[in-house]
Parts: sequence; C-alpha cells; structure tokens
Amino acid sequence: MSDVQMAWEARAIKPLGAARRRATGRRMSKSNLSLGAVWEETVAFLKAELSLVAPLSLLGFGLPMVALLLAVPADSAITGKLQPGPWMFWVIPCLFVSMLGSLAVSALVLTPNISVRESIAIAIRRIPAGLGLAAFYVGLQVALSIPLALADLAEGGAGPISTLVYLAGVAFMIWVFVRVMPIWAVVAERPQSSWASVTRAFALTRFCYVRLLALRFVMLLAVVVTLIVLLIPIGAVTRLVGALSGNQNIGFVLSFVCMGIIVAGMVGTWTVFVALLYRRLEADNSGT
Repeated sequence: MSDVQMAWEARAIKPLGAARRRATGRRMSKSNLSLGAVWEETVAFLKAELSLVAPLSLLGFGLPMVALLLAVPADSAITGKLQPGPWMFWVIPCLFVSMLGSLAVSALVLTPNISVRESIAIAIRRIPAGLGLAAFYVGLQVALSIPLALADLAEGGAGPISTLVYLAGVAFMIWVFVRVMPIWAVVAERPQSSWASVTRAFALTRFCYVRLLALRFVMLLAVVVTLIVLLIPIGAVTRLVGALSGNQNIGFVLSFVCMGIIVAGMVGTWTVFVALLYRRLEADNSGT
C-alpha cells in the first residue's frame, strides 16, 4: 500500500471514528440518564447530610419566603388579592438570598467533605455569575415582550395574533427553563462566565429535553399536591391558635413560618436532586 493510499484511509477513518464517538455519546445520554437512580441518590444524600442541607435550605429558601410573606400587607393576605406597593421591593433581596441558597446547596452536593461555611463561601464567590444569569433572564423577558407589544399595537389590543405570540413566548420560556435546569449546579461547580454556564447547561441537556420536561411537570404536580395536603390542616391549626390567643396576627406569623419550612424542604430537596442530576449528565457527557 502506498503512502498516499494510507494517508487517504487515515483521513477517512478519523471522521468516522469521531462520528461513532458522537453517536455513542448520544446513545449514552439517552440511555444512561435514570431519573429514578438520581432520586435514590438524592434520598441517600439527604439521609447522610441532612444536618448540613437543612440549615442551608432554611436560610436560603425558608427565610426569604417568610420575609416576603411578612412584607405582604395584611389586607392583601386576608383577601388573597395582591396590590402593588413598596412591599414588592422585598422581592429583590429575597431572590438574591434564594440564589445564594441554590449555589450553596449545589456546592455542598458537588464538593466532597465540604462544610456549610465553605459552601456559603463558594456561593458568595459565584455571585457575579449569578447576577449575570439574572440579567440574562431579565433581558430575555424584555426581548419577548417586544413582539407581544407590537402585536397588541397592530391589533389595537388583545387579539388572535397577540394570543399566538404570547403562547409562543410561553412555549419558548418553558423550553429555555428546561434546557438550563442544572444551571445553578453548573455555576457552583467551577468559576466561569454566565454565558459559559448557560451554554454548558444547554450542552448537557441536549438529548434529554422530553424527559426533563416530564420531570418538571411531575415536580410541579407534586408541589401542588403537597401544598394542598399540608396547608389545609396547618391553616386550620394556625387559625385556631390565633383565635385562642386573641391575636390573629400570631396565627398568621405561625402559618408563614410553617410555609417557610415547607418551602425550604421542597426547594432544598429539588436543589440536591438537580445537582446530582447535573453530576450524572456530566458523567454521561464525558463517557465515564
């Protein structure tokens, strides 16, 4: 065989091998992702590290929820109709603390033998990337509102075109949120720019969108059912406490605290699950 023939065969085999590796990676991404196995890992991790996850979840997710509920005017809390007002500025610090909570819990899961203090330190170092993601989200919302405003202007109000534009925007946002599901774990694991984190999350979820969309739906359904099951008896007990104490505000505060604990448990568990899901996606993507 001549040197020219050998060179041509080598050039032909190399792309074929790369294509096979890409196909293999695609099959691995589809077949190796077991959400049931990730859930089992989540339960095992929570059993082993509950003493570390619980304070981070209470501080990062429960406390902001209680603060936000306390900021809502009493008349709005009673009627259930929220009126715009200065209390809405509390949303900004509460979202900021929740972002730190997501980063800290993710760092706790992804970094071996780390303490609560060290996970918070990692979360603080990742603040610039987190703020960049917030800016990305706001910019995306503004960009999607432009065609909707133009459709409303063209139709002189809500019409079929603006409705289609709105539904398309909602579908697009759902697609984006599913594709960037592991974003806080991506940010927590290594220092990188916000855009690099977004592109990494998109790459990891490339071949499992349908499965992750179904996961989101099941998670939402589970949250709704859990809140209904828990909040009805809790509301009855807290109203009774308020009536017996002669001060209904005590019942309200007690219900807010219970709500914060429930939210901390659910969001903390979800954050641990997504961090372990990210680890599984990383392993499948690298072929390990």
